Amino acid sequence: MTIPEVDKILAPYLEKTHKLLLKEMIEDIQFSTGGVIPDYKRLSKRALERAITKLNDGLQGIEYKANSVGSSRGDYPFITFTLGEDTNNPYSVLVAEAILRVRKKGQGKKGKKKCVLFPKLVFLYVEEKHGEGKPFEHLYDRAIECSAKCMYPDYLSLSGESYVSKTYKKYGKVISPMG
Repeated sequence: MTIPEVDKILAPYLEKTHKLLLKEMIEDIQFSTGGVIPDYKRLSKRALERAITKLNDGLQGIEYKANSVGSSRGDYPFITFTLGEDTNNPYSVLVAEAILRVRKKGQGKKGKKKCVLFPKLVFLYVEEKHGEGKPFEHLYDRAIECSAKCMYPDYLSLSGESYVSKTYKKYGKVISPMG
């Protein structure tokens, strides 16, 4: 099963979680201080950090499940996530960063963590976004760091002359690899 552009799919949920946590924090502070308006920018940053922690926990849970629930034949579900193309939404970028961070961190006991295989990660490289000196070069760099440690993500260039890149350029749609 391939879940195309998982960062784009999860971004609205990260945004909603961020806003909900921020609202709760503001209400708690206003209640405890008798209506004093809190430092919104600082609280928003803390709420986003908490939302990302929840996202990391959820992604780690997905990795545990995908790599521990085998079939009667002894194989595991072949799941593929594609990510990295949606740079228009800052929450999508945060989701992509979290996916790479969780994968790079590995699974298992402290001191004995190992990288997992599933879900397979495929980074969608767009030179205009991820190339040297481009706005999201850091995201590509994080993908490379993750690959160096965990073998994944694989890379799919949407900037070349392949069928996939031509389709992307013509229709704005990504043909995700089979998972």
